[in-house]
Amino acid sequence: MKQLALSASVGDGGVNKQEDIRAIQQALNCLKNHIGLSELLSVDGSLGQVPSNSNTVKAICSFQRKIMGFSRPDGRVDCWESTHKAINELLQGSDNKAEWFFPSKVEPQVGLAESDYQHAAELLSCDIAAIKAVSDVESAGKGFLPDGLPCILFEAHQFSKFTDHQYDSSQPAISSRKWNRSLYKGGEAEYPRLKQAIQLDRTAALKSASWGRYQIMGFNHKSAGYLDVESYVQAMFESERNHLIAFVYFIKSDRHLLSAIQNHQWEAFARHYNGPSYQTNHYDEKLRQAYEKHSIA
Repeated sequence: MKQLALSASVGDGGVNKQEDIRAIQQALNCLKNHIGLSELLSVDGSLGQVPSNSNTVKAICSFQRKIMGFSRPDGRVDCWESTHKAINELLQGSDNKAEWFFPSKVEPQVGLAESDYQHAAELLSCDIAAIKAVSDVESAGKGFLPDGLPCILFEAHQFSKFTDHQYDSSQPAISSRKWNRSLYKGGEAEYPRLKQAIQLDRTAALKSASWGRYQIMGFNHKSAGYLDVESYVQAMFESERNHLIAFVYFIKSDRHLLSAIQNHQWEAFARHYNGPSYQTNHYDEKLRQAYEKHSIA
């Protein structure tokens, strides 16, 4: 089975047409190893007298919990909404992280040459050590993860804002009205969080992550030189040189940041680049130390 076709919703509170229920049962049986079904579902097109107690709805909940990461599954599959799409993705074998973004995974150009730093420093009228300091502190000097995906950090409070807080109750791990450090997973573990958010609202999800070597937020795509967030994210998948170019555009778009990096005013830079919580991580002091290291190198 390669494609699940539905005419109406199935599950707890769904329309529950017999042919649609049967299609869901067949699809979930195909995915039994992914969701841990100990016994195959009966393909009978029925959810019984109390749908929420049926094995089919329980299997839908298991799929939402294990595959989609829902902390509070609703046990329903709506036509071409997130659960329906996720079932079809898995049926088609398209559960690779990168395929949730683009048709094929891009082979990135990793690393920056000294000439790249020199050119960026000339455009910003600052010294190379200042740019390298930001690079060190933002991403430990690396724009890509070992698997070739760009470094990201998904911000649940931004996703909450961009989706009008509608997922705060049902998806608290990825949608939070307030910033919550404990929600971060770090490294490659950020991608399942982003993937889950994309299933709910792709544009809001991409805007809610910081990307690449300089961790510029998706919602800042225009300041980074891109008309839309899709173009920005595509560029972040391609090369660290694109990361650096976006950084140059972003710094030049803000006179406070530009002045701060030119004059090595790290407290001011930290405040405008990372927001008022910068002191929590001693971001300004880390920048100062990194700058001093590169200045004497």
